[in-house]
This record gives sequence, structure tokens and C-alpha cells, in this order.
Amino acid sequence: MIRNKYMVLGMTFMSLGLLGALISTIGASLPPIQKFFGTDISKVGSVTTYFQLSYAFFCFFGGLLTDFFGKNRVLALGGLLYGLCTLFLGAFGNFSSALALFSVIGIGGGLFFIGANTMIVQLFPEQRGKYLNLLHLCFAIGSVLASVMVSGFVAAGFKWNRAFQVLGSLALLIGILFTFTKAGAPTSTFEPGVMKNLFANYKKIFGNRLFLSVLLSNTLAIGAQFGTIYLLVLFLSSVRGLPFPSASLVLAIFFVLQGAGRIVVSSLISKIRITTIVSFLLALLFLTLAGGWLTRGILSVMLLALTGLACSGLMPTLIALASHLLPKEVTGLALGILSMLGGLGGMGITKLVTWLAGSIGLEKSFLALIGLALVALLYFLATRKKFAEVERNKG
Repeated sequence: MIRNKYMVLGMTFMSLGLLGALISTIGASLPPIQKFFGTDISKVGSVTTYFQLSYAFFCFFGGLLTDFFGKNRVLALGGLLYGLCTLFLGAFGNFSSALALFSVIGIGGGLFFIGANTMIVQLFPEQRGKYLNLLHLCFAIGSVLASVMVSGFVAAGFKWNRAFQVLGSLALLIGILFTFTKAGAPTSTFEPGVMKNLFANYKKIFGNRLFLSVLLSNTLAIGAQFGTIYLLVLFLSSVRGLPFPSASLVLAIFFVLQGAGRIVVSSLISKIRITTIVSFLLALLFLTLAGGWLTRGILSVMLLALTGLACSGLMPTLIALASHLLPKEVTGLALGILSMLGGLGGMGITKLVTWLAGSIGLEKSFLALIGLALVALLYFLATRKKFAEVERNKG
């Protein structure tokens, strides 16, 4: 059995790094997936739809599973589903089987996300902030490495599924390792009193109007973030004519900027109001997306890469803002809800853009993503004053 908590910590860091790598690889691999299956751009968007739908729901339901079955078992199951299904990608020649596999991979990804975050909180309750920041830095590192790996594999002539096979082998190993530890034991049992308290907590969350406003802001903002990640390579290669390996490297730069920005935001969050940081990041996201669409050449590429900086602190700051609005005992449930709806937002905008691309072209349909970023900015600015008052009272 694995009893050393720092070894468990390393396994947990690895699991979220693999999730970042998975999401990055899906975004970078959409053009070769489209070519391999001979499908049009509106249908290839279904890859992200199926993945995001199952990912989003299991970010939420996985929180309940960690409470009742333990973080170790949830992470083990996540690794097994992620690992086995990615190993079989491309083994079947029809697009429907690939969509089914991506759906199950999404479940594994959702379990990795919620399992890793809750494992950190249970292992280091007094230092959760420090280790959660490091955990999400691993997500960014995994995303960067995967983008570079996809670019290198394609340039070397490997099939599109080779990167997925590498990630699947590692995820399977992590899943197996988690079966050999008792760390992250269950914190709840199936008793009537526990379930009654759970429903009372949900009532407390959804009865808070300010939290519902943050929830909507989060859905719009994180939806735009996921949409950017999934559509960046497709837009650069299909619309801007960038070679696929180069477009994948732009996605790697996106994640480098996202990781660097996350470090900067984490240092500023104690000095600057959260509402100010979120307003700035949403404005930057809209401006870089719009600027990248309006311009051409290297300037367009640079502006689209800069969206990584805009996406860097959106989720951590919105989660921090939500924590100001709710009692401590329901923040875990709130994290699951925020993660689920952010994932659904990403699913919706990516599907809308690729569906519209089938009739009006990707260049014009990309305006839907820019529009979502603008709506996210305007809505947050409209509600900013109420959030700022809560921040002042808490501070």
C-alpha cells in the first residue's frame, strides 16, 4: 500500500496534469480527426460536445462520489476510464465509435478534476491554497507539453491518435497506483440525516441570488475559455492557413501564458479586488479574440495566443468570489456546480460555432465565440457593484 502522502500528492498532481494534457490534445487534434474520419467541420465539433457533456456532469456528480466512496477510488476509476478509452481511439473506423469513446473519456476527466481537487483539500487542509495553486499549475504544464507533443508527432508523420495513446498509458498507470492507497478516505455514509443535510445545503446555495449571478458569469466566462481552447487550432489552420504543427505550437503558447498569468493572478488576488481582476480579464479576452479575428498575419496569431493570458485567472477568481458569498460548509458543492456549468458553457459555444461553420464558414461563425465573451463582460460589469460590496464587507 502507498502511505506516503507526498507520493499521493505527486500522483494527484500527475492526474490533473494529464487532464490538462487531454483537453489540450483534443483541441489540437480536431483538424486531423476531421481529416481521418472524412467528416465536415460541423460534425467534428461533436467530439468536444460529447466530451464536455460527460466531463461537466461528472465534475458535479464526482463530488458526491468522493464523499461517499473516497477520493482514491474516484481517481482510480477516472484513470481507468481515461486510460482504456484513449488507448482504443482510432482503432475503429467509424466516427460514432470515436464519439462514444470520447464520452467515456469525459467521465474519466471529470473524475480526475474533482478527485484531485478534493484530495488536496483532505491531504493539506491548512495549506490548501498553496497546494491547489500548484495543482492547477500542473494542469497548465500538462497542457503545454501535450500541445508540443501533438505538433511534434504530426510533424514526424505519426497518426493523430498517437498522442492520445501516450496519455492513456500514463492515465492507466495513475489509476492503478490509486488502487494501492487508502488516502482520501470517504467522509460521508449513506444515512438519512446526511442526505437531508445535503439537500438543505443545495437549498442554501440556490437560494443565494448573488451566487446565482456568479454562476451565470462563470458559465459565460468559462464557456468562452473552453471554446477558445477547442477552436483555436481549428481556426488558425482552417481560416488563417497556418500549418497544423505551427497552429498546435500557438496553442502551447496559449497555455504557457495561461500558466504564467495564473501565477501573477494568485499573487495579486490578496492586493487587488477580485471584481477588478475579473473585469480586466474578461475585457482582455474580448479584445484579444476580436482583435485576432479582425487582423491578419502574425498580429492575428499573437492576439489569439494572448487569449491564454486572459483565460489565466478566470476560474480561480470566480471560485474565490463565490466563496465570499456562501458558508464554508457548502463551498465544495458550489465548486462542483460551478465546474459543471462552466463545462456545459464550453460545450454549448463550441457546438454552436462548429454547427454554424457548416453553413456560413468558420470565420463568420467564430463571431459567436467573440459575442459570448462580450456578453460575459457586459453581464459581469452590470453586476460588479453588488459583488464589490460583498468583497468590501468580507475584507
